[in-house]
Amino acid sequence: MPPITLLYTAALEGRLALLPTLFTRIRQERAAAAGIVLLADLGRSCAPGEWLCDATDGRGMLVAMDAMGYDAFHIGAQDMLYTRPATVQHLREVIQTGIAAGPWCAVVQRSDMRFAFAANQSAVRVQPDLAVILRLSDTPVASASWQAGRRFVFFDPGWTAATPLLGRLDMALTPTPPYIEIVAQTQLELPPDLLPDPTIVGVTEFVESEARYAERKRGPGDPSG
Repeated sequence: MPPITLLYTAALEGRLALLPTLFTRIRQERAAAAGIVLLADLGRSCAPGEWLCDATDGRGMLVAMDAMGYDAFHIGAQDMLYTRPATVQHLREVIQTGIAAGPWCAVVQRSDMRFAFAANQSAVRVQPDLAVILRLSDTPVASASWQAGRRFVFFDPGWTAATPLLGRLDMALTPTPPYIEIVAQTQLELPPDLLPDPTIVGVTEFVESEARYAERKRGPGDPSG
């Protein structure tokens, strides 16, 4: 069976201008990987005090990242949106990327395999070939198990001030329990000579323009949102 690679981002914290070069690096990793490649953001895409995040109530980064081919966005306790389920529900209706948060589960199909992304096991209400339980905390976790006839991977890169923006988790399917093995976790660098992806440049410019408009419309000192 094919190897599985999970590419992940974490703690982007409103750095909209980073996305075009980040996407170039993601495309490089996708092109070089064998087997099935998945992409998820593990959280902290926005942070309080960042103008984009404040202007868009924590949604702006995910709207821009939606154009980058993510399979799932995880929203956990580290996120601005964590205490705003109504905002998350609205976001789910306007973006293509599935959201793994609270009761919500993101499901994607690759070849003849189905993958589910969730914040906890109880949210996985489908029968996937592999369920990936995402988290972002200060305690790293990378483990695999076989439960109720399903493969589970529990993954948390561990959040610190030095959390890598990009990394990969390589996995292999095995003929014996737990039927999936964690092969390696690798932190990936963003070389300074990366060229920004022009399509994502256009997306970020549009998102920034809309955020500036929302900021002006709201006005100084407006506490709404």
